[in-house]
Amino acid sequence: MAYTGGYGPGGYGERGNRPGLRTIGTLGLLAANVLSLGLGIWYLTIKEPGGVWNLYGLLMLLTLLGNLHLTMGRGVHKVWEYVYLALHALGLTAVPVLNTLASAAVRDYDSRSLWTAIVLLALFALGAWVALLRVQGGTEEKEDKRGGNGYSPYSSSYGGASRGSLLGKILKALLTLWFLANLALGLYFSAVLLAGIDPGLVETILPEYSLFFGLIFLGAAALLVKMYGRRRGFFISLFRGTVRVIGLLILVVCALPLASAPKIINEAQDAYTKAFGGDPMETHGKGLMKTAFLLPDYFYGAESGDYRVQTDIVYYEGQDSTGDAGLKLRFDVYMPPKGKSGTGQGTALIRIHGGGWTIGDKGAGNYAQMNKYFASRGYVVFDVQYGLSDAKKFVESAVVPKDVVGHYGIDDMVRHIGLFTVYLEKHAAEYGANPASVFLSGGSAGGQLAAAAGLAPTNAEFADMLAPGIKVKGIIPFYPANGLAGEVGVDSGALGDPSILVNADSPPALVYQGEHDGIVDPETAHDFVRAYRAAGNARAALIEMPMGTHGSDMYFPSYYNMPFTYMMERFMLKYR
Repeated sequence: MAYTGGYGPGGYGERGNRPGLRTIGTLGLLAANVLSLGLGIWYLTIKEPGGVWNLYGLLMLLTLLGNLHLTMGRGVHKVWEYVYLALHALGLTAVPVLNTLASAAVRDYDSRSLWTAIVLLALFALGAWVALLRVQGGTEEKEDKRGGNGYSPYSSSYGGASRGSLLGKILKALLTLWFLANLALGLYFSAVLLAGIDPGLVETILPEYSLFFGLIFLGAAALLVKMYGRRRGFFISLFRGTVRVIGLLILVVCALPLASAPKIINEAQDAYTKAFGGDPMETHGKGLMKTAFLLPDYFYGAESGDYRVQTDIVYYEGQDSTGDAGLKLRFDVYMPPKGKSGTGQGTALIRIHGGGWTIGDKGAGNYAQMNKYFASRGYVVFDVQYGLSDAKKFVESAVVPKDVVGHYGIDDMVRHIGLFTVYLEKHAAEYGANPASVFLSGGSAGGQLAAAAGLAPTNAEFADMLAPGIKVKGIIPFYPANGLAGEVGVDSGALGDPSILVNADSPPALVYQGEHDGIVDPETAHDFVRAYRAAGNARAALIEMPMGTHGSDMYFPSYYNMPFTYMMERFMLKYR
């Protein structure tokens, strides 16, 4: 008699039609998929959801893991299970890429990818379908124990070395090698996260996307187990067990940055309070981020809010007399919607791109969603170019605008930023900006330049570096490359190390730093904050990111960037 019920001990059919534990688990997974699908559709319609939605994010994660556990087993509907595993592998590879592209696109006014939502919701819909089929059909393994006269989809493929075409065997061997390579890469990524091994420029994308990597590598393990699920014997069983353990180990390690989110938030809260006073977690209001991290946004992407943008506005054309012949510098400006001032009230945020002073540009290369986000909150955000050094490129293959490259050192670059403030002072009214309330921010080389330009006005020697009508209210450097220009062949000048500019009157500073930064030593950020302390100025807070690396703020809705942005907007509200 063919088996038609559930699977495992106490399945449907033999013992008074009582469901067994596995069947109950599968029914629970079916419900979790349906709930994840429904709540996902609801979540995507909500503006500024609150922290309670993190429970939904946890449900999403557990449901995806449950689906992998289910589909790697021996189901009687093997094709649908392979379809799910393929969608998991390809979809979760595409999701962070699609989210990042939408986030970085200057004129993507939503910053969420429609395709991301389709992929994730399709995973839950397909997961529900597979779970339903499992409840109805049980497993082929159980069928064999009942006499083997039921439908057996495994009998014609992967059933033994003597079966299947030569092409099929070759394909299976290639897929096996590919999935094993994925697991090897996952182990390497895990070692980087745990031990802080320097992986080169790979570090800029690893920790903030690591949860996606963990799910992808676990999916590769599930596919391997599935491919060899029919084979019997001690060694093949050992192989399957080892693959399962490795996949799970990689996931656990890759989930550690996510697990550190509460630690990041608590330590950021303490650092903020000690430096600036007041509890940032108690600062609430319309237009402020409601919660420091939203796990559903990590998957679906975070909305930007409404904003306007103008691009490629020329603010300076160099002349021979200034040593800037041929130089043409532009900026993009992100503004709140017309008639809406928001919490920013027209405060200006000048953002300066990084790139080792030799590469980089405004726009997509400068994490554009930060510009979009703060513009939607009422700030006027200026994303500016400056003259790049013609020294050897930090990344040789990087493409940069030719009319911004010349024989420029750090002092020239800060001078260019100063020239932008001259333009801003004259044209502020055109953009609704307040030149008497300005913040400067940037990452890496841009962080060093932001710090140098922001600190210069309080030093007699550089007091005229910025326009006289510009009032710097604060600086926000991300992993600032202070004092490192000479190491890449760029003239440091007098402003290469902003730490020497710090004094008792320096504007407050909020600093982002990854603990595993392999490009800028984290001690550089510590030295910068210590310079404030030494000058008798307590208004500097360093927020460190566990396992965070250089560029770990790249993914806007990550467990690194969102907590910092939460603190950053409160910092700007306090001092604007």
